[in-house]
Amino acid sequence: MQFRSCVSKGSRFNQVYIPKSMEKTIEPGDLVEVRLLKKRFRLFYSKNLQKLTEFKESIIKRIFSITGEFENVETTFIVGSFLAEKIDYNDIDVVLLVSKKSESLEKEVYSQLVNELNLKFHILAIEKQRFGHLIEACPLTRVMFSSFISSKETAIPEKRVIDKNHIKFLLMMPSDLLEIKLSSRAFYDSLRRLITIEKFLDNQALDVKIINSELNKLIGDKLFQRIKNNEEIEQKSIDDLRKIIKDKIGKIYRLL
Repeated sequence: MQFRSCVSKGSRFNQVYIPKSMEKTIEPGDLVEVRLLKKRFRLFYSKNLQKLTEFKESIIKRIFSITGEFENVETTFIVGSFLAEKIDYNDIDVVLLVSKKSESLEKEVYSQLVNELNLKFHILAIEKQRFGHLIEACPLTRVMFSSFISSKETAIPEKRVIDKNHIKFLLMMPSDLLEIKLSSRAFYDSLRRLITIEKFLDNQALDVKIINSELNKLIGDKLFQRIKNNEEIEQKSIDDLRKIIKDKIGKIYRLL
């Protein structure tokens, strides 16, 4: 004898209602078996994120369904431009909170997502224990999680920890641009990083839109769009950007 029924929450505990047609077959005190056939996925929005379209929500639910098949994955997060932009995003950023990180997990998840959804993804797996430290001490992690959708309810702690060694590590790439000529996109990423670190040390709110707006005002919309799109820029613009980077690095070291 088998039956399927939705779990209904009672006043004191979760209950399963027996179909009326089976009331003479299954009686109080009988031992029954309940088997999960299909998981109903909920989407947990961060507090400052506006509701997405049904289309995007359906994609996220499918992502959560796929990542949920991996035993090591405890929580899945969707972050980045997919949440903020209507169409101007290159891929979908997926962060996996795992009990133990393995070398093959990111590749396996990426392969399965691409095969089933035919979309581009960027996968990052973080061990649960390390995540707690990163969310408190890493400005880049905090700004990444300023907006997110998760497969489980997750609270981001307000506590911040100043890890000087980690901050100095994050300054390595912007510092390299003072001497090495890389793509214009490298200047875009480095300047956003510096603004993020500065705001973190000043205990200001970290929000991607605010950071982008501040950079736009700092260098002008024309140059902002060019380096964002990785377009070629002239030497004068490179010199101007290097001066801003140098000033920002100096201010950050004074804040440390």
